[in-house]
Amino acid sequence: MRIRWLGFVLVLGMATACWGADESGKPHKVEATKLGKTRNVHACGNLFLAGQPTPEDIAILKQKGIQRVITLRTDGEVDWDEAAKIKQAGIEFVQVPFRLPDSLTDEVFDKVRKLLREHDRKPTLLHCGSANRVGAVWLAYRVLDEKVPLKKAIEEAREVGLRSRAYLEKAVDYIERHQK
Repeated sequence: MRIRWLGFVLVLGMATACWGADESGKPHKVEATKLGKTRNVHACGNLFLAGQPTPEDIAILKQKGIQRVITLRTDGEVDWDEAAKIKQAGIEFVQVPFRLPDSLTDEVFDKVRKLLREHDRKPTLLHCGSANRVGAVWLAYRVLDEKVPLKKAIEEAREVGLRSRAYLEKAVDYIERHQK
């Protein structure tokens, strides 16, 4: 019985560690930071939110312990082979592309949220060109997975880079349809 209880406690502890909370159980705070020449960088625990990193910044990502890069950019938006450079540095590369508001689908939100739930175990950089798209998908994650109130999460998403009203509307609609 004791071993089962200990196993349950360990599993519960690992599960809560994946929700992006600090030692007090509160969601991590959003803080502006630097990653070389990458623009508009914010950290939230082991999650980095940013615009497009430069090829030179990949070594810095590795130094910061980033193990996964998620790009929201579509093929052809970058004039260098980002996937190859990231993989060459030993960092996992995942592309969840969308560009226009109509391409920001439930599938995109679902996939990004699933990946972001792992950021405490696997330090992650989520980026697009300017962090506008990042703000939209991160907003849904922040409210639905980290239980941050919508108003505060919108403020944070704007701080991170969300500027598009259409992306904001898509995110809020998704949140409203997926809240329990």
